[in-house]
Amino acid sequence: MTEFLSFVWLVILVLCVVYVGQILIFIRGLSRLHRGTGNRLYSVAVVVAARNEELHIEKCVRSLLEQDYPSNKYTITVVDDQSTDRTADIVRQLATENSAVELLQLHGHPSGISPIINAINEAIKRTSSEIILRTDADCVVGPSWISSMVRYFDETVGVISGLTLIRNTQNISSFFFGFQFIDLFSQTACGAGAIGMDAPNNCNGSNMGFRREAFHDVGGFESMVAINSGSDSLLAQRIAATPQWKMRFAYEPETHVTTLPVTSWRQLLQQRMRWAGHTSHYRTSTLVFLVASFLLYLLMFLFTPISIFYFSTVPLAVLLIKFIVDYWIIFKFSKITKVVGLMKYFFASELIHFPVILAAVFGSFFGGFEWKGRRMKREVSQHA
Repeated sequence: MTEFLSFVWLVILVLCVVYVGQILIFIRGLSRLHRGTGNRLYSVAVVVAARNEELHIEKCVRSLLEQDYPSNKYTITVVDDQSTDRTADIVRQLATENSAVELLQLHGHPSGISPIINAINEAIKRTSSEIILRTDADCVVGPSWISSMVRYFDETVGVISGLTLIRNTQNISSFFFGFQFIDLFSQTACGAGAIGMDAPNNCNGSNMGFRREAFHDVGGFESMVAINSGSDSLLAQRIAATPQWKMRFAYEPETHVTTLPVTSWRQLLQQRMRWAGHTSHYRTSTLVFLVASFLLYLLMFLFTPISIFYFSTVPLAVLLIKFIVDYWIIFKFSKITKVVGLMKYFFASELIHFPVILAAVFGSFFGGFEWKGRRMKREVSQHA
């Protein structure tokens, strides 16, 4: 048993080196981010996919209507993806009040195609604008969101990603809110750092934009039509991988988007399972980091309690090192984005990060997840 544990400690140390090395690269990438300085007034189409969002869609659309960007330079297309509530009725009323709003109501989706991707695709087909911005139906944007996002596009930028923050208006405990806030914020920090190093690995569809030209250059969603989650990240990676287009991260407060937390641990797990579902399609270098992180989490979760009985300090030392680098990147990103008040949630969130991530990965790859009343797997069956 002692020899086996010695081997396990060695593997944990190697995985820790891989993890720490990659986080340090992300931290370096954060230092390479630059403000958007463009001044061209592009034509913009804002696309919002909605399903059963009657409680949130009006606030989302009204925030998009209250922009300081010229009103004749942007439109808002809301795709109602077979909602069973009043989502379509609410958007239809908003469209009668303002011609910039268009409702696209879907009543099904083609066999073998993800309903999420189908909804976004149909909206893009209905627009002709140079820039397409995306946010979610439960999100709210600030009055300078469009103008601030557009500033990040110069002639070489094909796609941008921004920061989405969780706002606590759901009457949930501060601990549960704090975990969700830190978890999403840390993921975005790593994604922003990767963009700074010109190796994008993550993009949140609730706050992103891309050139129509760049979208068509990579074939749009053609190579990922069956994937039920993560099309935003995969699209961004494909655009950034082309020689003519770059990716930028929009970090200024005016570009931030706010969204709502989930209200139960079950909903959180379902959400994280959905987020984990597309990671197997990432590029090799990103997969190495993700697999190494998963194995590190798994071994730490299983063997840290055992180490107490064998008087080994390796797991505790690795845990301390992980805490330090995680705190470093989150703290640095909070300074860059001017987000305050989140570090008080850090230590408690770190402790439950292991089991949540492990459960999400196992659940996503060996089961399925629920999303907006639908039961889904990672990919749509091509024989559906």
